[in-house]
Amino acid sequence: MTVTIKPLTERDFFAWYALFTEYAASAEIELTDEHAMRVWTRLQSDDAHGVVAADEGGQTVGLVHFIGIERLLQGDSTFLIEDLYVAEHARRAGVATALVEHVRTRAEEEGRAAVRWVSRPDDPAAKALHDKFAASAGGWVLHDLPVG
Repeated sequence: MTVTIKPLTERDFFAWYALFTEYAASAEIELTDEHAMRVWTRLQSDDAHGVVAADEGGQTVGLVHFIGIERLLQGDSTFLIEDLYVAEHARRAGVATALVEHVRTRAEEEGRAAVRWVSRPDDPAAKALHDKFAASAGGWVLHDLPVG
């Protein structure tokens, strides 16, 4: 499958929303309209980025959201992929690879040191994609500390 990767624009909202809704459902996260609008608004800001993949017919088949982060100890910056999702019918066709390549190219253009993302250990497709691109986190484990 040949895909075109492009930054989100206002006209992408409904296609993006449909994919983001599928993504949230697959992660077992309840997506309210307020939540979706908060994410959409954030993706229109300068500190968060969203791009979509469109197939040959112009149908949006994938998305990636990423933010820049500073690594204080290392003295550099990276992109952190927050969300990466490909519509089920478009999987195993190179869409996720194209989205990650886009983020990597953008990181290189901006002089960032790395691209990071987290994947579920029980998702073999996500692990295969991660292993295709990246070394492990060097034994580091991600922890979430709930607040409130």
